[in-house]
Amino acid sequence: MKLLFEGDHGKALCEQCQQIVTTTYLRRNVPFSDGHGEAKDVLVGVCDVCDTVVAIPAQSTPAIKEARKQQLTPIEARLPAFCFDLLDAAMHVVTKEASAQTRKLFISYYLRELVETQAADRLQKTHSEFSQWFSNQMTCRHLTPSRSMKRLSMKVNPYVADDFIVLLEATHMTRTDLLKSVIWHIQEDVIEHRNPVVISDLQRLTRVAM
Repeated sequence: MKLLFEGDHGKALCEQCQQIVTTTYLRRNVPFSDGHGEAKDVLVGVCDVCDTVVAIPAQSTPAIKEARKQQLTPIEARLPAFCFDLLDAAMHVVTKEASAQTRKLFISYYLRELVETQAADRLQKTHSEFSQWFSNQMTCRHLTPSRSMKRLSMKVNPYVADDFIVLLEATHMTRTDLLKSVIWHIQEDVIEHRNPVVISDLQRLTRVAM
């Protein structure tokens, strides 16, 4: 790998100019391709004709990746421990290789699905059904509800964070209740109804993510 310094020159294809151009390596702020955030003050090749960034040297890649990580948004909530059992059981139906990271994948998929289908109005009803189901399970099994709680902590990209905010605003639910409702949707689709479309979608996602 050739180490580059500010002021070094090179050549690259410039999409703006539609030709091979000479470049000068300078420090610039580089926006991410999805339009959310940027990597600041990284060495890049700049077109000498139109002044746009046309090349990113290998030595700048770690700084860009680190800046990208910092753009992730945390979603956190304390949930009853049995919510994790439901979610993990659904994950196991989809793939035997499920891990804690798969939880984020499943929840992100459902947040997008609920926003796309404009199903926010279903979530309040789902939360009520979830609570009633759990109460019935405890009564039928003569069990005392556990007070055990666990923290769900995920760092998600801006698109998933936006979906979460949209649903929070549409439902006026707390983060905890919204996440419980999403997990209940997953349980219904994957464990109870074995929805083939949903399971197939999730299988494809997990294969790509692993």
